[in-house]
Amino acid sequence: MVKILVTEDNVAKLEEIINFLRSKNSGNLEILVATNLVEFSQKLGEDIDICIIDVRIPAYTGAEAEKNGLGIIQHLKSSPNPHIKLIAISSFPDEFEDIRSKFERNGCILANFHEKDVWQNALEILIMQSAANTKKDFLIFTALRKERAPYTSFPELNGKAVSSDGITRYDVEIGEKCGSVIELPRMGLVDAAVTAGKYIELYSPKLVAMSGICAGFDGKAEMGQLLVSELAYEYQSGKWSGDGFKSEPYQIPVSEGLRSKILHLIEEEGNVSNFEIGWNGNRPSTMSEPKMVTFTSGSAVIADAAHMDHVQQFHRRVSGLDMEIYAIHRAAHLSIYKPDVICAKVVVDLADKSKDDRIQEYGCFVSSRFIIKAIERYFQPNA
Repeated sequence: MVKILVTEDNVAKLEEIINFLRSKNSGNLEILVATNLVEFSQKLGEDIDICIIDVRIPAYTGAEAEKNGLGIIQHLKSSPNPHIKLIAISSFPDEFEDIRSKFERNGCILANFHEKDVWQNALEILIMQSAANTKKDFLIFTALRKERAPYTSFPELNGKAVSSDGITRYDVEIGEKCGSVIELPRMGLVDAAVTAGKYIELYSPKLVAMSGICAGFDGKAEMGQLLVSELAYEYQSGKWSGDGFKSEPYQIPVSEGLRSKILHLIEEEGNVSNFEIGWNGNRPSTMSEPKMVTFTSGSAVIADAAHMDHVQQFHRRVSGLDMEIYAIHRAAHLSIYKPDVICAKVVVDLADKSKDDRIQEYGCFVSSRFIIKAIERYFQPNA
């Protein structure tokens, strides 16, 4: 669906623009109208794809039309969605010499309303470009094929494998929202950061998630426990010198609003059993309640208790260790879209020599079930 906001106060001009848009409407256009700046502010949203701007428009109902078009552009360029396509259609071409550079410098096409073919052709191109840019409400990243596998086994997601943009994604539906499950090319911070950054910019999701398996710190997490990140950092950042390694971890928390939602979901579910529905394989020997924790990430696999003790010294509350979560948090934090982040992984080892693969598939299954439930809750109104 391509959403278009038309700012125009002249009834005849507005009618002609809307009639043209409707002639191009194959069921994939939504048209909003603002006749003054107040209505523009009320109807502007992050999901606007194209804004058609009137150079002269009133500030409020009953006011005289003034040159407020540039103000609209400047407001749009500072909005949460700076990729809105802009076209200004003016009935006053004599003013173009004075304003053209200001509009075009801000990425706005300036068209003469009396040259119908010109503005209609330009608008048609913008509609085609917007329709080609597929948006996703959410993205789910996994580092391993076994972590992606549960999503392909849930028929209620109406999943479909799609090969495009240089990667095979698995498009799914959760409630009324559409998203994709994307498997990273390789494990680790670098691939996670690059891949997440690329697809966040491409699909501009409101929510980014990750599920899978991780290691836990002995005494802070239990085997088979579902851990959800409330803060993530990289344990490898810092400086090596003659005195050894001095850590300088950069920490990225989830938003307080999201943290509250996840805590409420965890408390409401009570235990992990609701996320096990449909599972028939190995289970942990003891069951532990899900909890929100601090995660730390690094590119190396750790299988040594002494090294885990060293990593644990950086943050007294750290409970989970993996190779990607910090990168997912960081990619979302640096994005112009600033999506929320939910990362959930199940502890399948304590990063010592006695690794056990028996509950890895269980961990992939339970964490994916939790992510699906969390996404449902995230998009519920007033949740």
